[in-house]
This record gives sequence, C-alpha cells and structure tokens, in this order.
Amino acid sequence: MLLTVRSRLAGHLLRLRIPTLESLRVGDLISRVTLDSTVVRNAIGSSVVQLLTGAITLVGTIAVMIYIDWLLFSIVIATVSVAAGAMLLVMTRIEKASTQLQASVGAMSADIERALTGVRTVKVNNAEDREHEHLTELAEVAFAAGMRAARLKALGNPAMHLAVTGSFVVSLLVGGVRVAHHQMELSGLVSMMLLAMNLLIPVSDLFNGSVGLQQALGALSRIHSTLDLPSEDVDDIRRNGAEPASTTCAERADDGDHALEFRDVRFSYDERTILDGVSFAVPPGGHVALVGHSGAGKSTVFSLVSRFYDPNGGDILLAGRSYVDQPRRAWRSEISLLEQNAPLLFGSLRDNVTYRQPGLTDDDLRRAIELAGLADLVAGLPRGLDTPVGEHGVLLSGGERQRVALARALIRRPVLMMLDEPTAMLDAETEQALNVTIQSVRKECALLVIAHRLSTIREADTVVFLKEGRIVDTGPHDDLVARNGDYRQLVGAKV
Repeated sequence: MLLTVRSRLAGHLLRLRIPTLESLRVGDLISRVTLDSTVVRNAIGSSVVQLLTGAITLVGTIAVMIYIDWLLFSIVIATVSVAAGAMLLVMTRIEKASTQLQASVGAMSADIERALTGVRTVKVNNAEDREHEHLTELAEVAFAAGMRAARLKALGNPAMHLAVTGSFVVSLLVGGVRVAHHQMELSGLVSMMLLAMNLLIPVSDLFNGSVGLQQALGALSRIHSTLDLPSEDVDDIRRNGAEPASTTCAERADDGDHALEFRDVRFSYDERTILDGVSFAVPPGGHVALVGHSGAGKSTVFSLVSRFYDPNGGDILLAGRSYVDQPRRAWRSEISLLEQNAPLLFGSLRDNVTYRQPGLTDDDLRRAIELAGLADLVAGLPRGLDTPVGEHGVLLSGGERQRVALARALIRRPVLMMLDEPTAMLDAETEQALNVTIQSVRKECALLVIAHRLSTIREADTVVFLKEGRIVDTGPHDDLVARNGDYRQLVGAKV
C-alpha cells in the first residue's frame, strides 16, 4: 500500500501543470509523499487488522451472550452502547485534529525546505535565529495538534474500560438476584460474566482501530486532494514513453518551414493580458533575440514554447507542426531550454550532462561536451565526468554551470534552443567565451534568446522588440537603433 501510494503521488506531482505547482509549497508536497503515506500505511497494517479481529470477536461474543441470557446481555450492551456513542463524537474530533497535525507538519517541512534552499541568504543576513524561532513556532503548532489528538485518544480507552467494567458490575448484581430467585443457573451467570469481561478486548481493539483509521482518513484526505490537482495530459506521456531518435533540425522540418513560428498568439494570466497578437518566426539555423522591458512578455513566450501554458488564441508551430497536433512530450523532445540560473541536479557532471538521455553513447557525449566548451574543464578535474557538482551545482562556478546546462540541452540535437539571458551572471571574459560557444551551437539548431545585454543582442540576426505584450518593431539590431527611439533608449540603458 505504501509503495502504491508513494508511486502514484510522485508520478502525479511530476506531471502537475506548472501554474498548479507555482501555487503550492514544495516542502508540503514532499510531506504528503513521505509522512502522510506512512500514516496511511500504519492504518492498513494495524488499524484495519484491529477493526476486523475486534469485530469478529465482538459478534461471536454477543451471539453466545444472547443465546445464554438475553436480559443480562441487554444490560451489558446498553451500557457499552452509551460509551460507544460518546466515542463516536470523539472520533470526528480525532480526525480533525489529525488533519491539522498533518497540515502543520507539512507547513513546517515547507519552511525547512525554504530555509535550507536559501541557506546562503539566511546566513549572510544573520537570520538564523529568526528562522529558528519561526520553525520552532511551527513545531509548536504541530505539537499542539498532536496533543489534542493524544488527549482525545487518552480519554477513549479509560471510558471504554469503565463502560465494560460497569456493565460487568451491574450484570453481576442483576444476575446474582436472578440466581437467588432460581431464575437462572449459576453456571449461566458465570459464563455471562466471563463473556462480559471478554468484551473488553474486542471493544478496545475496535476503539484503537477506529482511532488509527480516523488519523489515516486525515492523511488520506490530503493525499486525495493532491491527486485531484490538475495534471498535464497523461495520455501524452503514456502514448509517448520514448523520445524520438536524434535527428538534425533539417531532417525534422519540411522544406520552407520555420523552426518556430508564432501566429497572432494571445495569452492572459489571471485576467491580465500578457501577449496580445504576437507574430514572429525563427528560421532553421536562425538566431532571434527577444528584447523588452520587464513584464513585456519575453518569459511568457518561453513558457508557451515549452508548453508550460497553452495560448488563449492564435497558433504556435514547431518545424511546421502546430502545438494543437503535438502531444507535450513529443513537442518537448524537439526543444531545449537553457535557463538563466542554469539549475543543476545533485550528482556528477555525467549525471547532469546525460540527464535527458541517460543511455547516451560516448561519441554523442563527447560531441555535446566539446560543443559546449566543457572539454578543458572535464580534462582538468581529477574524477572527470564523475566529479560531483553539489546541490544545485554549487561546487561549480556560474560559467561552468552554464556550460554544463548547455551540454545537457544539446544532447537531443533540438530543432530550437531557447536561452534565457545566459550571460547575465557572468564576468566579461566568461561572457565572451560563452557567446562564442553559443554561436557555434547554430550549426545544430535555431536559437531564440531573451537578451538584456548589448553584447548578447548584437549576436542575433533579428531582434524582436516587445512592449506591453505586443511586438512594436523587429529587424537587425542596427536598423532598430537607427529608427526606433524606445529601442535605442532601452539598449542604451543596458550598455
């Protein structure tokens, strides 16, 4: 059960839509896979067994008691039923307290993940004590929720013991009177008393099993709410389990087709218009730069090309094929994205370079490394490609991370390579070296670049100038400088 729940949750979380993931906390989602699923496992492993064995024993005991003397049985069952009714009220409160406990632990996990991810920021701002106090407050909230559940459970067992013991005393008094008046046999009374005391075991099992089940229901509600979150097209992933074989851009695009084409694309987010009738094209082997002020829509273009979102109107074509006709996985196998912060995964250089295609041949691996300018770095490391990069690649410099990410992006020989200002965090020398490397990438695929630095903009064949979600001008950099004052001012501000 634990394996099934965790497998389903992990698979679903990886397939959630980007807008959904952006509204959630990663640490809380992790706690649902680890902690909540363990609570459900405990319920399946012990609580359900207690409920089943307790129910079978209770039914058998009740049947024998009714057969021996229904009057004494009525006294016993009436007393126990009153206590059981009170316990049912307690159960609902236990489920609520358990749900609060799981939620508070999830919140604490999320904030621990936030603090550790940004631990350098925490330390440089001397915020360790403040973060510690905040995490302690969250731990206290979880503690309080756990104590509420523990108190309710602590009230239950003594109450059930008291009810069974009380029914035994009352039954003994009534049965003694009946034996004295020769209304029942002494052997029958002894049997009833033994059975009445035996009720304590199944009743306790039922109570403890119910408590565990209520706690599991609280965790299960969080698991179900996670599985109900909207995911990307599952059929796309199931139908396209394997990526297509590596080919060149020219082999995948029909003659005359652009590597990428936007046709009157419109997109709104939270009723706010981001792109309004955007049309442009990137030819095979071309190099197009997206330029504009913050909020102009450049990152949204990348998100649409990556199929993180679908446009509200218009059409996007990759190698002549519309996004409407292409499953997400097949579409994404034709593109690569080099993000500005070049995130690397914990592991070795080899793990990161071959992440997109783990079974990469040595020749293809060597090609990507040389094309990305990583050969000298790999040769100078004692462990070569097996050198660890650390969490998020912290053991490498910014330029080295960019090159590793570039090699990873080149593995599939994509139709289109998207680069989000790849030189923004680099020094001038490293920037110049990476620009030379990026230009050599044009032999492999078309380039679409979000550009802020003048040196990056000048490398492009065509500049697309975006302003408030619209294309206000397009053409070579020198032409735009000569004829467009807004563009000249923007570029001048970045020199």
